[in-house]
Amino acid sequence: MDRERYLTELEEYLQALTPEERADAIMFYSEFIEDAGLETRAQIEDRLGTPRALSKKVLADYSIRSVEKEVKHRNTATPRSNIKMIWLVILALLASPVLIGVGGILIGLLVAIVAVFLAVVFGAVILFCGGVVLMGVTLYIGFALLISNWAVGLFYLGIGVTALGALLVTIPIAYWIIRVVLQGIANLSRYLYDRLVKNRNHIGGDRDEKDI
Repeated sequence: MDRERYLTELEEYLQALTPEERADAIMFYSEFIEDAGLETRAQIEDRLGTPRALSKKVLADYSIRSVEKEVKHRNTATPRSNIKMIWLVILALLASPVLIGVGGILIGLLVAIVAVFLAVVFGAVILFCGGVVLMGVTLYIGFALLISNWAVGLFYLGIGVTALGALLVTIPIAYWIIRVVLQGIANLSRYLYDRLVKNRNHIGGDRDEKDI
């Protein structure tokens, strides 16, 4: 009864997976619990953690595998996939019993890096919006002054066109930089996850949790 209740709760936390992926995960852990002879809820949670904590690890595992498939087929992962993986890995790390000593320091470092990255992206968005406003205002003033003072109007139009050109050049460069940095953070988060979670969660013999 404890096993069924545990697996039912685990399945509820795995709604982000497809039905097939959920079924595979539930079957895997059901067989593991049975093979390990875990009878009570306390025994199961002592070995696997709470359903909520285990679900975060399972979701992180699937997200990492999804990104690895993307890289294999496209040589790179999309920013959206990397963001999802980073978020799920952070949740899995925070739910794992490694928040002490070096493990806690490394997790804190990862969270700090993500926070700085988000702050930089937010600042870049603000600067971009400011550039758009500057471009719009100068172009508007330039067109408005063409009739009354064509020289000043052309001056403002020149500023507006220059701002437009700068934006068109900056956008792809900024996107490329953000993508590269995001990929680096994703690689770091995956490395920390492998070192701090996967390698500490072997669940018996030659069969371990990294297969799910």
